[in-house]
Amino acid sequence: MKMICFNLLVCLSFLNAIDIQNDGFEQSVFYEKFINQPNYENALNLAKYFYQNKDYQKAIFWAVEANEFELLEKEAWLIFINAKLKLGKHEEASRAKEEYEKLLGIYFE
Repeated sequence: MKMICFNLLVCLSFLNAIDIQNDGFEQSVFYEKFINQPNYENALNLAKYFYQNKDYQKAIFWAVEANEFELLEKEAWLIFINAKLKLGKHEEASRAKEEYEKLLGIYFE
């Protein structure tokens, strides 16, 4: 139990506040932007949109898509980790945090 609580605290300490400001846009607008120009920013906007609307499964999907474009960008990882936490998947969130830190270590050694 202490290990789980510790891992959760480590995850939470890793997470910064996610600034999700996609108010006023429809889902279809974000999809259209992504289809017309598939890139990190447009995939990230979809992840943010779904996270903001508490559709955490789709937020995870689009965070992964964003990472396909830019693996080391932190914001998509944070959305992924936060969405996993919201779904109660604390171990998966902790593993994602560890994986991100490992990637940073590999690329910045």
